[in-house]
Amino acid sequence: MNVTALLQRILFQNPVLGYNVWSLRRYIQRVARLVPAGASIVDVGAGECQYKPYFSHARYVSTDWCGTTDHHAYSAGIDYICSADDMPFEDASYDFVLSNQMLEHVRYPERVIAEMSRILKPGGLLFLTAPQTWEEHEVPHDYHRFTQYAMKAYAAEYGFEVLEIKPQGGRFIVIGHFLAWSIPTLFKHHLGSPYGTALGALVFYPVNFSIGLLFLLLDFLDRRKEFTLNYECIFRKKA
Repeated sequence: MNVTALLQRILFQNPVLGYNVWSLRRYIQRVARLVPAGASIVDVGAGECQYKPYFSHARYVSTDWCGTTDHHAYSAGIDYICSADDMPFEDASYDFVLSNQMLEHVRYPERVIAEMSRILKPGGLLFLTAPQTWEEHEVPHDYHRFTQYAMKAYAAEYGFEVLEIKPQGGRFIVIGHFLAWSIPTLFKHHLGSPYGTALGALVFYPVNFSIGLLFLLLDFLDRRKEFTLNYECIFRKKA
């Protein structure tokens, strides 16, 4: 990791100003420990394959459709360039499937869930995350937001047992995140990305950090967490 990436992780990918990134990394680290050495896993919608190092002990394969996006150019690192609802794999050919923050970018999520079920072996695990609350991104390919009930319905319809559906923080973390990043986002809109975002984030860092910290500390008050950033799920394919 270079110095710039390290500073970015320290300053912005922490629970105060980057709860979503921080929590997703913890989730990936945790589910990676559920994958035995030598097991097969396909990362559907892998993008820049940023989580590939966590599965270095496994037989990791990446897929993505590699369409036009906001800020990625990653086709060189993808093993299979294909649609998520039509992957070139045999039935029941993988031990695990990973789909991280991808489901909102497909027109028909149910087709993708069905396809991931098809390629997964009976008893295999699907590691799935999806947003409930987020700004438009990767436009124009941004179509959906999800509730825990959508996740449960998809699991039931396509042959999965729900092992876990975990909300990524509650309403205070959501509110704190969007308050803290409102000014940097306006800088991005006026000056362009990534320079506008970086300038706004650095200039207003003390204020934004204080906002993020306050709402992070308040989040324990929200017991139900029905208003969250993302859902982190683990499903098991039924035999």
